[in-house]
Amino acid sequence: MKFCRILLQATSFIAVLVIILCVRGEVIFCAEIQEKAVQFIKKIEIRGTHRISPAAIKSSIRAKEGDRYNPLTISQDVDAIWSMGFFDNIEVELEELKDGLKLIFVVTERAVIDEIQFVGNEKIKTKKLEKQIEVKKGDYLKYYLLKLDEDKIKELYIKKCFSRVQVHAESKTVDGKTIVIFNIDEGPKVRISRIAFEGNTGFKRRKLLKLMETKQKRFPAFIFPGRFDAKKFEADVEKIKEFYMNNGWLDVDVGWEIAYRDDDRQMYITLHVKEGERYSVENLTIEGAALFTDGELKNKLKLQEGGPFFLDAVEKDTYQLRLMYGEQGYITTVVKEKHTFSSEGAKVNVLFTIEEKNRYYIEKIKITGNDKTRDNVIRRELTFYPGEKLDTEKIRDSQRRLTNTGYFDMQSGMPAGINFEQGSESDKQNVLVDVKEGRTGMLRFGGGFGANVGVFGDISYTDRNFDVTDLPKSWDDFLQGNAFRGAGEVLTLRFSPGFNRTEIMASLTNPSVFDSPYSAGVSLFDYLRWYRKYAQKEMGSSVSVGREIQRSFFVKLTPEFDVIDITKRDDTENTPQDVLDAEGSYLKAGMTLSANINRTDNIYAPAKGYQGESSIEVAGLDVDIVKYKFQATKFNTLFEVPKWGKHVLSYGGTFGIVKSTSGDVVPIFERYYAGGYGSIRGFRFRGVSPVDEKTGDQIGGDVLMLMSTEYLVPIYKDMVRAAIFVDSGKADESISDINFDRFRLSSGFGLRFNVPFLGRSTISIDYGIPIIKKDKDDTQAFTFNFGGGSSF
Repeated sequence: MKFCRILLQATSFIAVLVIILCVRGEVIFCAEIQEKAVQFIKKIEIRGTHRISPAAIKSSIRAKEGDRYNPLTISQDVDAIWSMGFFDNIEVELEELKDGLKLIFVVTERAVIDEIQFVGNEKIKTKKLEKQIEVKKGDYLKYYLLKLDEDKIKELYIKKCFSRVQVHAESKTVDGKTIVIFNIDEGPKVRISRIAFEGNTGFKRRKLLKLMETKQKRFPAFIFPGRFDAKKFEADVEKIKEFYMNNGWLDVDVGWEIAYRDDDRQMYITLHVKEGERYSVENLTIEGAALFTDGELKNKLKLQEGGPFFLDAVEKDTYQLRLMYGEQGYITTVVKEKHTFSSEGAKVNVLFTIEEKNRYYIEKIKITGNDKTRDNVIRRELTFYPGEKLDTEKIRDSQRRLTNTGYFDMQSGMPAGINFEQGSESDKQNVLVDVKEGRTGMLRFGGGFGANVGVFGDISYTDRNFDVTDLPKSWDDFLQGNAFRGAGEVLTLRFSPGFNRTEIMASLTNPSVFDSPYSAGVSLFDYLRWYRKYAQKEMGSSVSVGREIQRSFFVKLTPEFDVIDITKRDDTENTPQDVLDAEGSYLKAGMTLSANINRTDNIYAPAKGYQGESSIEVAGLDVDIVKYKFQATKFNTLFEVPKWGKHVLSYGGTFGIVKSTSGDVVPIFERYYAGGYGSIRGFRFRGVSPVDEKTGDQIGGDVLMLMSTEYLVPIYKDMVRAAIFVDSGKADESISDINFDRFRLSSGFGLRFNVPFLGRSTISIDYGIPIIKKDKDDTQAFTFNFGGGSSF
């Protein structure tokens, strides 16, 4: 015990002594620092500069000669010198003088690139590589940019199918010059010859290939070159896994192996799929629902008891339940999902918990962003009103209607946004409609070419948001576009001269007279069209009155009066008798009843939905006919590749009948013809119809039947798309020919270009191959259309 006490006392004494020494040392150290800190900077010196002047560095720092020395200020000055971007290293040194300190910044300047070399590039020219990289001759050498340029060169080679390329950048100093060298090992040009799957019993190879951005080489090679990109391929493998999991195979695993043939130029990829068991829904339970019954809610869900467990359906069904409540005004209802795995095999128990909140009603509708468009023009497109329950389905429909008006900026991504804010009472919400004004008026000086109309000029002005009563207050008011705007009227003025057709037209349409569902319009026109055997001149006017019967469903009645002149062409021989019989001048008074429906997601570039139009025309005076025509198209998005575009399949048809009411034959200028752009591609415009027995010329028929299927594949988003199509149809003599006899068939491919600065015009190039044709048909492989134009 005594020994322990002595040991404890000794330990205590040593600890006290250590503390005293430490405190004393700290005091001495702090005193030294304080002594130095209170010293003044007598001189600032810059060392190591060659190209950068010391004055430039001194101007960037805060420390000045005569200032008190402050370590924090010096640290900030080092950061300021770094930010100049000219140096690889910066050090600070202090020298004591008799009356102060000398502050020295020692810098190491970055080298300036005197030359850039590429070694090993045989397949890609040096000039193209120089455009690809960031570093340039005369720049300061930055090593991180060299690493980025290595990747850029690799990307360029991979696009050219050199997937095994290796790039290494280095810098050397030769005779005082700094040279950057990109060493390139191009490797062989590799193309994917085959992508195979093993173990995929749940889905066919074709289905899985559609999920992949990686494609094997096939025709046409400029679209499907068989390029292998390791990053994209790894992402494709994850897509396949995600696709299996979304369809119930939660334990799926996907591996792969790659083999090469033909001197490593042909790549063969095999993906090994281990599907595992497909999970099913054992129990589906919904708790907390009072507004709807369990049966009503479950009928809207993709997940069903006993059915497969779709992983992606969890989120979709949660959204669907919120949507059902949102349509009834319960926009704050909370829906939570929880799924647990059963202990008995590959089964899942799914539980949806619903917290029903208050129902909301619309108090006010506030519109912002409309500098030129009147409030009433926007409000008439809304399908919801103050005082009624807030319906999210009507909100989405109204947003689509506003977008399709074309009044607002389509390039903004959100031309018409709709949000909510709290109203004056707890169960009231204000609806905020925010629009972004776009250019609705387009003055165009140009022209175009159409396979149906030939070359034509175009001087036109179109305004979809015109206001005939908004007179300008000054000349500047007119020039700046602040006049004749905002009422939603559609004005079109056009003068379009051409070799095959000349058109003069003026029209004004009010789509909602006094904000009612009724529309009204007036049009004046003068057409001159040269056909192969005759010229047709038509001058006339029309008025129209229409009404919106249901959402996006319109009917219209259009009285029209025309003066028609038919003249045989003097430069042709063997004129058909039908042309000779029709020569002369005609007065035509007609009445057309038409119905139009458009339920597409976008009227300019539809990807889903349908559209259709039906019309019946009754005419008298010198032209006694009844003409009926029906046309419809359906659009389906097969799938969408993120950041790339939608794969869209469209199909539809046209049916028309024309009959004389006077007992005479239908005049040749009122008959139906087939062939050309918008009809049967692969055949010339008006190249399919009954023919004159003596001359072999197309003279038209009383019946038109067309069918078309087109598949659009995005090449670059929605701006450049490839098209694969199948067209069929005929124009036949009489109503008794309404059958599938004498049908023509063609197939082919094409390109669609939607260029932003061209407005809503689309350049269409198609190559059609007639598969079924008749001896007297006129064929034409290429059809090109740019700039629109009537096919009159």
